[in-house]
Amino acid sequence: MIATISKLKYGLILVLFANVSSASAQEGVEPMDQAAWKLAKELTTAGAKLFEKGDSSALASQYLDDGEIVETAVEPFGNPVVKIYRGMENIKKLYALAPQISHMSPVNEVRYARFITPETLYMTGDFLITDQAKTSRFGFSQVRRKTGDRWKIVSLELIVRK
Repeated sequence: MIATISKLKYGLILVLFANVSSASAQEGVEPMDQAAWKLAKELTTAGAKLFEKGDSSALASQYLDDGEIVETAVEPFGNPVVKIYRGMENIKKLYALAPQISHMSPVNEVRYARFITPETLYMTGDFLITDQAKTSRFGFSQVRRKTGDRWKIVSLELIVRK
């Protein structure tokens, strides 16, 4: 039931965002929302530091209890392979791998950020990981909701190109 309600809210956010985007396209390009971009940069920089420390518990605590990670693997040929990690227990299991790869240097580059509502932040960008002078780039999009004094992740989509 909670997952269904969450999906409905997430769907409404995307519809709302699509309507705002299409209206903006007709009127011209909107200027960057500097407050949203600044907050997105702060949040993703803090997340990269947690990743670098290998702090899997703190990484998982950034999510709502019914949050999700959608991993989309894009192959040169064929359909994308999508894996969904939904709920705190599944997210904790995924981030349990963080200590094993914490030696890599993670960086988040925020490309776009916008407040959908005063309590909902949408952002896109690239997650870069450098290991032994080789950098891998993964596209991401995130929806965060303000809960109390924290901005929790509702949904994170990570695009993995193979």
